[in-house]
Amino acid sequence: MTHTRRHPGLRSVIVAALALGGCTNESARAPNPTGYDWPDAFAYRVEYVAETVRDTEVLARYDETKLLRFVVRDDRYLVWNDSLSKINWSPGAAPQAGRAYPEDTLRYYMRLTRRGEFTDVEPGCDPAMAECRDALPSALPLELRRVIPRLPVWWPPRGHEWVDTLRFDDLPRPDGARGALITTYRDLPDTVLAGRSYWLVGWKSRKLASRPSGGEMVADATVEEYGDVLVDKLSLVPVFAGWYGALAAPPALRAVGVTATAFRGRAWLVGSALDLGLVRR
Repeated sequence: MTHTRRHPGLRSVIVAALALGGCTNESARAPNPTGYDWPDAFAYRVEYVAETVRDTEVLARYDETKLLRFVVRDDRYLVWNDSLSKINWSPGAAPQAGRAYPEDTLRYYMRLTRRGEFTDVEPGCDPAMAECRDALPSALPLELRRVIPRLPVWWPPRGHEWVDTLRFDDLPRPDGARGALITTYRDLPDTVLAGRSYWLVGWKSRKLASRPSGGEMVADATVEEYGDVLVDKLSLVPVFAGWYGALAAPPALRAVGVTATAFRGRAWLVGSALDLGLVRR
C-alpha cells in the first residue's frame, strides 16, 4: 500500500491544542531564531496514518508509531527508530504487521546543523550487508524535514516566504528514485501556551522524483504535503509538528475503484509540555 493521504483538518488539531492553554501573540515576534540549540540527546514521538479510500470509504489503513532517537556520538548524531510498530488494517480482516524496510531498523550517523541542515548522513552498518546496501539514503532526511524546518540565514520580513531544496539520489537502490523535495516556509503568528512562547512555522512541500523504467527515467506523480511546526523560543528546538498530504490512485488501482491515499502525521518532542499534555495512550 502506498503510504500517503490528505487530512485537511490537521492544522485545526494544532490550533485546538494551543487553545487549551494559550493564545496567539503577534507582537512578540523578535528576535526570531537564527539557529537551533540541539541537546546531546533527544527524541520525537511519531504517529503516522495512511488511508486508501474509494471516495469516502476506507479500503485499507496503515498505522505507524515509533520513537525517533538522537544521541551525540563523537562529532555526529546517532539516529534510530525505537519501539517501532507498523500495522495494516482492512475491513473484515485481522490486523497484520506492516513490512519492515532496511531503513526502519538501521542506525544512522548524521550532522544536524543549527539551521536545520542534514549532512554526512550514512548508515552505521557494514556496506557489505544486504540491508545496508538496500537502505534508501533519502529516507531519514526526507522524514526529518517534516519535523525540523530549515531556517534562513536572515529571517525574512513578516509575510515573506523562504524556500529550501533537499535533493536526493537513491539510485541504484532497489526501486530507488532521484529528485528533490522543495519546501516553502512562512512564519505564522507567535503563540503562547501555558506561559511558554513558541514560533509557529507553516510549510508546504512538493516532492519531484523520477526512476528508471524501460530504459529511461520516468517521473513519479508529484506528492504535495502541508504542515506546521512549533519551535520553543526558550530551548530553540522544534517541539511539535503536524503534516498531511495525499496521492491520487495510479491507473491500476483506479480501475478497481480506489480514488486516493491520504496521510497525516504528528511528532512531539519527548518530555516537552506538548508531549506530556497532548499525547493520549
